[in-house]
Amino acid sequence: MNVTFSCSHCQRATREQCAPDQQHVTCRHCDQDQPIRRSALVHDDEQSQSCLSGCLVCHSDELFIRKDFSQRLGLLIIISGFVASSIAWYFYLTNLSYGILLATALVDVLLYQLVGNLLQCYRCHSEYRGISMITGQEGFDLVIHERYRQQEARLQQAASREQGDI
Repeated sequence: MNVTFSCSHCQRATREQCAPDQQHVTCRHCDQDQPIRRSALVHDDEQSQSCLSGCLVCHSDELFIRKDFSQRLGLLIIISGFVASSIAWYFYLTNLSYGILLATALVDVLLYQLVGNLLQCYRCHSEYRGISMITGQEGFDLVIHERYRQQEARLQQAASREQGDI
């Protein structure tokens, strides 16, 4: 299993290979060890793979499935197709314009089919690759995301008030 997490000490992203018997993950930047929650890692004997029932880093039980694809690259593909199509439309090349839009849509569908999934934590945004998905995991839920976003905003607000009082 591959884990990408934000270090609690230096706040930088780190990617590490995580074995089923591992007790902690280590930041590559500051060598800080962070304990992992062993109870969230479920071993499936039939498939001889590990499954997750929760986040190993922050102890949250709420994870969601998403595509393992860069959103920036996806936007770049869509915007470049739109710009190329607009240029063709400007020069009255209607068929070429529609062809470019169709080609962009086909590239999008092809990438959607080829790219795998990952699990991501709502609270700490840790990403888990190379694991089998548990049937209880679903796609992104805006209500859950907003709850964690509001909680983080309130904690930052309280911390800034405490620093202002001192």
